[in-house]
Amino acid sequence: MTFHSLAAPGAVHFATVQSSLLDNRLTSTLLTVVIFVTAFLVILNASLAIVSRKKRALQVGSFILACLLELLIFALALVLRLGIMTHVPFNLPPGLPINQAEIGTTLALAIGLFPAAYWQGTSLSTLRQRMEEDAKVIKNREGGVRIRGDGPGEWLN
Repeated sequence: MTFHSLAAPGAVHFATVQSSLLDNRLTSTLLTVVIFVTAFLVILNASLAIVSRKKRALQVGSFILACLLELLIFALALVLRLGIMTHVPFNLPPGLPINQAEIGTTLALAIGLFPAAYWQGTSLSTLRQRMEEDAKVIKNREGGVRIRGDGPGEWLN
């Protein structure tokens, strides 16, 4: 008995399961969505790294790391979508109600959006304070906006 004779039945089962996943319409649509979302998140994290380059190195590093991970996920999704790679290198147990594409989509969103959300630094207490300040401005009828008396009623700040 050789190694190839032992591995062949498992490989046939693995290839059959994976090809049916890639033929699934939902998976195909999710791969397309992942490609566009990850491309957007790569651009977002790269631009946030450039904009915040004078801030802490940890913050800039998190944007760069997220950008690189999103680029990796983008490349993997593109290679899968183009059919260059025929199977997902992550095998799930049979009978789960989710597949690899759904997990990949969720991870792509979470990884790409986490640094931007984390470094905003808005806590619930400051959010409440900001909302109260905005409410005061709204209650004030003028709200920092005045009407020019000599014009036809244009709004000016």
